[in-house]
Amino acid sequence: MNKVLYALLSLIAFTSCANSFNIQGTSNVSSLDGRKLYLKTDQADSLIDLDSCDVVHGQFAFHGTVDSAKIAQVFMDDINLQFPVVIEKGDITVKLDNTQQRVGGTPLNDKLNDFWTKFTQLRNQYAEIDHEESADIMNGHDEETVNARLIKKALNVYAKGDKLFTKFITENFDNVLGPWCFLTRISYETTPNAYPIWMNDYMYANAINQLPAWVEYIMTKATDTFKQNSRIKAFYADFQQAQKEMNGLAEPAGAVIPDAAGTTPNAAAPPTPAQMAGDSIPE
Repeated sequence: MNKVLYALLSLIAFTSCANSFNIQGTSNVSSLDGRKLYLKTDQADSLIDLDSCDVVHGQFAFHGTVDSAKIAQVFMDDINLQFPVVIEKGDITVKLDNTQQRVGGTPLNDKLNDFWTKFTQLRNQYAEIDHEESADIMNGHDEETVNARLIKKALNVYAKGDKLFTKFITENFDNVLGPWCFLTRISYETTPNAYPIWMNDYMYANAINQLPAWVEYIMTKATDTFKQNSRIKAFYADFQQAQKEMNGLAEPAGAVIPDAAGTTPNAAAPPTPAQMAGDSIPE
């Protein structure tokens, strides 16, 4: 009897260990020291805490078990640090610094880090174009001429982003990254103030005009696994309803586009942890 009980306990312990995740994090953001961080994920359209910890001398850690891979976000109190992490079994490393944010250690997190780094670089290019516009105007150049020239540069950045999202999603249709990335793009580009003020109206209109064809392209290429994702199904049903309303084929139903898990897409570039925590960052 004791041998059977021991075997059962060993099996439970092994299963728990096999599905456990361990996140070891570091940060050089001074204002994060002594603060409490939370690891949150979506569940039934609300955020739940997976774990919490204190930042001590630039070190923090999250632990837990997971039944399947999911996207989570790191929060400081109620503030989303805009840093996605894939919760999957294994040892995960997170770096939250003034100038660099990295996640890795497991297969999906390595993929996510590569994408998020490229995405952040593209978003930062809009800020660089904004600085160029301000400098040219201050130097006495005609505003309309400057803006017309720089809008072309912004559209080139948008085109690079389009390729980045499309490639990443199609390569990850059958894991958690595909649906998350798809909804992240929708969420960012349907936010009215996602770009610097002088280019915002033009770039927002461009995004809204481009997205319907892009959504249909993705759904045409998508695997059944992607299409059956609950958030994708909900979004696509709302999207199709909205398209019918625009074409006069249906009455308005008040559909709302869902955000990607944990995102708050309201800035020209994702803020750094230091900015979120209140540290000033030199220009």
